[in-house]
This record gives sequence, structure tokens and C-alpha cells, in this order.
Amino acid sequence: MEVARVVRVHAPQVTTLEVVVEPSNGSVRHVPLARDEAGTWSGVLRGAVGDRYWLSADGSAQLLDPAADDVVLVDGRPVCRLRGPWPSGERLGRSVELPVVYELHVRGFGRTFGGVAARLGQLAELGVDVIELMPVHPFDHRDNYWGYMPTVWGAVHRGYADGDDPAAELAGLCRAAHEVGIAVWLDVVFNHTGEGDESHPARTLRGLDRAGSYLHRADGTLVDDSGCGNTVDVRSPVVQHLVLEALERFAALGVDGFRFDLATILTGDGGAFVRRLGDWAEARGVRLVAEAWDLAAYQVGPGFPDQRWAQWNDRFRDDVRGFLRGEPGLVPAMVQRVAGSPELFPDDPARSVNFVTAHDGLTLHDLMSVTSDRHRSWDCGDELRPQMMRNAFVVLLLSAGTAMFVMGDEHARTQHGHDNPYDVDGPLSWVDWSRAEQWHELTETVRALIRIRRRVARALRRSGVRCYGVDGPPDLHHHSHSLAWATDGLYVMANMWWEPLTFTVREPGRWCSLLSTVDGREHVWAGGADEHGLATVTVPPRSITVLCGEEERR
Repeated sequence: MEVARVVRVHAPQVTTLEVVVEPSNGSVRHVPLARDEAGTWSGVLRGAVGDRYWLSADGSAQLLDPAADDVVLVDGRPVCRLRGPWPSGERLGRSVELPVVYELHVRGFGRTFGGVAARLGQLAELGVDVIELMPVHPFDHRDNYWGYMPTVWGAVHRGYADGDDPAAELAGLCRAAHEVGIAVWLDVVFNHTGEGDESHPARTLRGLDRAGSYLHRADGTLVDDSGCGNTVDVRSPVVQHLVLEALERFAALGVDGFRFDLATILTGDGGAFVRRLGDWAEARGVRLVAEAWDLAAYQVGPGFPDQRWAQWNDRFRDDVRGFLRGEPGLVPAMVQRVAGSPELFPDDPARSVNFVTAHDGLTLHDLMSVTSDRHRSWDCGDELRPQMMRNAFVVLLLSAGTAMFVMGDEHARTQHGHDNPYDVDGPLSWVDWSRAEQWHELTETVRALIRIRRRVARALRRSGVRCYGVDGPPDLHHHSHSLAWATDGLYVMANMWWEPLTFTVREPGRWCSLLSTVDGREHVWAGGADEHGLATVTVPPRSITVLCGEEERR
């Protein structure tokens, strides 16, 4: 199949620029590009699907077309590849009040897009609303597993495909997810490129427009606010165009939303660009989520320039971890966290993406297996560990806000304490499906909690959360380790003290016990009352009891 591709490259300091084409059959040919007054080079590249091509600037080594839509690794070096028409797909077209997001790595979860699709039924049965795929941009898999070192932004990693068209297979995954009611979000990396710093060879932008594409210090060295060797200059119209072009391509495949790695770097122009992205998303009908920090900036909450975006809430992560392991002085913070962090997201708790675990750091099992102040984790012992994991899921899934957890947490995936396996492609970082049977009781608890969440999601988001203590208002003193919270039809009592506590239920209504994290099972509650006729519940040490109104339980 013959195709024609318009190549447009901004390289104002370059004096000659050509495309070198390596056909599947035939000899290498050179296609010179023409330069305009602004330093943009362009030309039409004609060839067959599968032909490989690259750029040569002033006789340089192979450089990638920054706008390439297919990249393949040849002899250890990425090169562009001509492809046929870009595939298309439809988005899910529905929204959930407070979605449950399941973060997964394509290779670690299912090896390929098709492998992920084959297990979607399990996630749908669990109650997952969204799968968030870790980066699917092309990257060099030889020294990277997670995928946060993109060679270009607007193509799909060939290593995740079973066949020869990774974009089509990603579109197929989107279709399969939508058929079972699951939306697909992508984790996108637009804050830096995989070129790294000056110690690494130029692969694309650094060989074409180093000055305009990246931020520099006064001495000319590259700024590294990403921690990956370089930081894009979002003030560049070329960078902005490449980002929007990539997003448009992914949206065309049927992708429903995007989580932006280190999104604060994209606010470097004062916020105009992220507001432009917000306008694009609104028109396109997709969801945007910001990781609103980097090595030099922190903007979680009102500091992020566009309040239409949802945001990863790292304060939820840190405060909940500390509360669960028994740190003192955290009840005031927990009052905010279970209510959707209204001091950060006063307009809508759904904008708070609550999480206890993510791809970076410890898995949930390992949080309860490793004692670390940095991770705010605690080795609680084998006997208590299942209960503590259930505690984490209760707080995550029955708080106001969007809820996210990482693949395998529902059946206690372990990385044996490894907290940063960005370059480990193997059993350590893959989902071990044999654990699903061993930890099926935890999975059943998660499934039950998501069912409860769905029944009360509208109330959590719109009616709000009311907080109490053991008997009255919340105990905000430094020594306090307990908190109760409620919304219409739901009452949650958390006791992180090492002795049992008797809670008085401060909400009217007839209650029955749905679940205790001591065993994770649903129970009918016989009930007790104090002298005023209010229900009382004794909550065992380091456990949580969930009550639900009779109507809700039905």
C-alpha cells in the first residue's frame, strides 16, 4: 500500500534537513525538505507502508520525526515507520458519579493490549469503572519498563501489540473495554522526552531545536524538573502543537481520558496552555487528570491553573497511610480527606483522585509488610495484614472523591518491598495471577465495597460527608486515632487505636452492619443502643465497621 506523508519539522538553526527513506524493497533514498522564513522545514514523503525513515540535520546521525505516528527499534536505535490510515474508535460516552479507577501496566497486567482485553471481564465483575494505562508512547524497552521515557509522543508502543499495528490494537482494547462498561484513560508524558540529558545521544528535538524545545539554565545546561534529564519548554508553539496532535490521535482511537505525568511543567507559560487543553477536552468529551507536581513545583488544589481538571491527591495518600498505621495528630486531616478534601477541591469532590497506592512506591500488600517512615508504611505482621489491607480499601472506596488503586492490590500483589521497579520487566513487577485464589477473600471484600460505593456515590458527591467521633463531634486532639463519617444511608467507624472502642451512631435511621474489616464479610447486625436510644457499635482494635441503612442494604 502506497502512502504519502507530509513531514513538517521546526529546526531554525539547521542549514540542511532531509528525510532518509529505507524501503522494504529497494535502495535508500534522500528527500530534501524546504525551509520557510520561520525555520520550519517541510516536504511530502511518499512510500509503502512499512518503509522506515529518519531525519538527517546537517549530516547528523538518525533523528526521529517528532510528529511520527509509528516508531520501531532497529539495531538498538528507534526509527520512524510509514503506516496506513490512523485507526478510529468511539468513546464510551457515559460518566460515573464517582468512578473507581484501576491503574495498570499493559505488559505487567496482560503482556499486550489483547492480553489486557482478555481480562476485562474480571475487572468489570470487580466493579472497576476506568482502566488507566501507564504510558503507551514508544520507548526503549531495553532499559525501561514503566514507559516514562517517550521517544515520540504521538505513536503507540509496538511492544504492546500482538500484530503489526499497535494503534489499531489499542483501539481494539478501547472497544473491548467499552463493551463491558469500562472507560480507558492513558497516562501521558508530555513534560520531557526520552532523549535524557546531554550525556545521551540526540534522538529528536534536541537534534532539531535544542534551544526552543527545552528549558535551560543560565549556563546553557538543561533544566531537569522532570527528574528524567530534560524539561520541555511549554511556551514553544511547536511543543504545544505536538502535544495536541498526540492527544487528538489517541482520542480518535476511543480513549476516554488522560492523566498527565508531572502536569505542572505544562503550566510554565502561566497556565494558558493547560486552559487550552481544558477547552480541547471539553469540546472532545474527554477527562483530564493532573499530577500537579514536579521536582520544582507543587500545585495540588487551587494552585493548578485550570479547575476543570481532576488531580491526583497525594495528601489523601499520605494522610490515610499515616492514619492507618497509627500516627498521632491526623484526625483533623482525615476529616478533610474522607470528605473529598474540600479545602483543595471545594467545587466538586470528584476532582480529587484519591489513592493509597500507585505504580510508584509500595503495593498495598507491601505497605503492610515494610516499616518505612518515607513510605509511611508498617510491617503489621501476617495475622493483622489482611485486616489492615481491608481498612485501606474501606477508607479509599467509601470516601468522597474519585478512587484509584493499582493493579493487583485487590489480591495482594507484592513486589517484595521494591518501591521503584521502573526498569524491572519480570515477575517482580508483573501481576501474579496465582495470588488471586490465595487472596480471594480480599477480592470479595473489595467487590462488596464497590457495590456499597455505587449505592451511595451520589450522596457522597452531592450531599456531602458528616464527620463524628466515638460519641459526638470528631476528637481532633493529637492522641486521637478514631473517626466516624456518614452520608445518606452510610455510616463508617474507623478505630486505629489498639483497644476496642464503642461508637455511638450519631445519624438517625435503622442501621444494619454491612461489613467489618476484622473478617471482611457482610453481616446482619443485631444492634445495640445507649440510654437515649442511639445505636452503639463496638469496633475492634485497628479495624473499621461499615453500617448501612436497611433500604440501602437491599
